[in-house]
Amino acid sequence: MQHQLLSRIARRSLAPLVAGLAGCADASIVHYSYYNSAYSPGQVDLAAASGQSLAVIRNNPFPEDSDNRGVVAAMQARNLGPKMYFAQVERPDDKYGYKVILDFGGERGGYDQCTATPSPAAAKRTDGPISVLGTFCVGNVLLTDALGSIGGATGPDDPRFQRLVGDIMVALTPPYIPDRHRRCFMRPC
Repeated sequence: MQHQLLSRIARRSLAPLVAGLAGCADASIVHYSYYNSAYSPGQVDLAAASGQSLAVIRNNPFPEDSDNRGVVAAMQARNLGPKMYFAQVERPDDKYGYKVILDFGGERGGYDQCTATPSPAAAKRTDGPISVLGTFCVGNVLLTDALGSIGGATGPDDPRFQRLVGDIMVALTPPYIPDRHRRCFMRPC
């Protein structure tokens, strides 16, 4: 009798765990983050206080979002600290040149990533995983970058895609000065 009771309790307590694991294939994962010595949380404060920052979108995986409005909407106020907002056009009164580049299908970045210009959306929708290299820059100086992916998404309004962009924005804007000797975020190295 006691064995049957324990078995029922175990099945009930494992059911939510199994259900949660079934959704892991759709989980957003940040694989890599890099923080340049020029980064400090003050950069996020200044970017937020100075108005809309530039959003540079490269290789948008959703052909129906050819103007990138859906991707830029997913970026709005998703960072840590004072909320940053984005536009796809440089402001003439912008003194600092803060920008975030989202390069879909991009790999680990480099210091030249901050010179990247927008590129057209994909001609055909991808059915596979979506990866994105996010880069936070001031002018052409790299502050942070992060690489993440998700198993797939149906469009820029898909909650899974929204989560991926949000996770990348959080990885790009930590509210502390990261340990510059470790290049991992939200997981042990």
